[in-house]
Amino acid sequence: MKRIMMWSAVAIAFSLTLPSSADAQYAVGHRTFGGGTAFGLGYTKWDFQFTDQTLKDDDQIETSRMFYLLPTLELKVFLADTVSLDLSVPVVNIAASNAIMDHFYVTGEAFINFHPSAPSSWELFVAPGIGFSYASWEDEDKGLSGEGYAFHVPVRIGMELNNARRNFSVFVAVRPFFSLVHGNHGDNSAGGGAFLEIGVMAYAIKYKADRY
Repeated sequence: MKRIMMWSAVAIAFSLTLPSSADAQYAVGHRTFGGGTAFGLGYTKWDFQFTDQTLKDDDQIETSRMFYLLPTLELKVFLADTVSLDLSVPVVNIAASNAIMDHFYVTGEAFINFHPSAPSSWELFVAPGIGFSYASWEDEDKGLSGEGYAFHVPVRIGMELNNARRNFSVFVAVRPFFSLVHGNHGDNSAGGGAFLEIGVMAYAIKYKADRY
C-alpha cells in the first residue's frame, strides 16, 4: 500500500512539470528579428547615360536587359507579428559588378512589410518600399568621369511558408518597381522592372502564451 501511494505521488509530481494542453495550444513564437537571402531573375530598364564615348563597349551598363538576382542580404526587424522593417541588399550582384566592370555600383531597398495573416504556418505579405542606386566611373587616361543615381519605389508581394516553431521559412515573391534615374548627362528619365524571387529566412523567436 505504501509503495502504491509513493508511486502515485511521483506520478502526480511529474505530471505537474509537464505543460498543460492549454499552454501547449497557445504557446506562440513571436519573431523579433531575422536574416536570410534571396535569389531570382527579372527584367530592368534604366539609363545612367554612360555612353560609348565615355566607356568601352565591354563596360556598358545596358539600359534594358534580363537581370539575374544573385544571393542577397535580407534583414528584418519586427515591430509586431504583422509588421516588420525589411532591408534587401544584392551584395553578390554589387561585388560581381564592381569586380568585373570599370565602374563603381551600389544599390539597396528598404520595406515596411505587412503580414496580415501572421502568425500562421503560411503568411501572405505586402511590402511597399523605397530604394536607391548609385553608379560612377572614371577614365584616368582620358581624364573623364561621371556618375548617375536612381530612386526606386518597389513593392514586394508574396507568400511565406513557416516551420512549426516559426524560426525558419521559405518565401516566394514578385517585386515590381518604378525608378526615377538621374543620368550622367544631367537628364532625368523613368525606369523600372520586376523580379521573381525565392528566399529563405531564419528568425530569433520569443515565446509566450497567447490565445489566437
